[in-house]
Amino acid sequence: MVLGDIIRVEDANTYLVKIPPDAQKECIGRLVKIKKDYGIIVGVIKNIAHIIREELIPYIDPGMQPKYAPFNEDFRNSYYTVHGLGIIRNGVVKYSIDSPPDIGDKLSLLGPDELREFHTINGKPSIAYLQSNRDALDRAVLLGMVEQVEMHYTECSAMLRLVRKYIERGK
Repeated sequence: MVLGDIIRVEDANTYLVKIPPDAQKECIGRLVKIKKDYGIIVGVIKNIAHIIREELIPYIDPGMQPKYAPFNEDFRNSYYTVHGLGIIRNGVVKYSIDSPPDIGDKLSLLGPDELREFHTINGKPSIAYLQSNRDALDRAVLLGMVEQVEMHYTECSAMLRLVRKYIERGK
């Protein structure tokens, strides 16, 4: 299921995704993916913004508004801010991004098998990216990520409960 298209790449780890008006909205902390030729970029929804573009309407003649301000008829715009966490390339997981996505790439949900693959390094469960990204992500985002990992990696639930407590207390 496609959640939207990337419309801006701010840096290697931050992307703005336009949400189609009729799409089902996802929540903050949801793990997502961007498919590329070389693999999959894994990220998390960091923020959701809803804006109304009204600032130009007073300056445009009412007869010209449909041509120059088509958003006046559908004035709502919603965007995801996505934070990149790492890459799955040919079965190898890397918790950094060396090549950001392109404008126009599609954002979709990370599947359960991909989630398990991203959280497994050398055959062992890993959530090593959490420490390096904890300053860039809010508590609600981190807790949402841990909840998803716990749901699909039940054998690690004891460890993830400790991680959850650490996040709840520390940040």
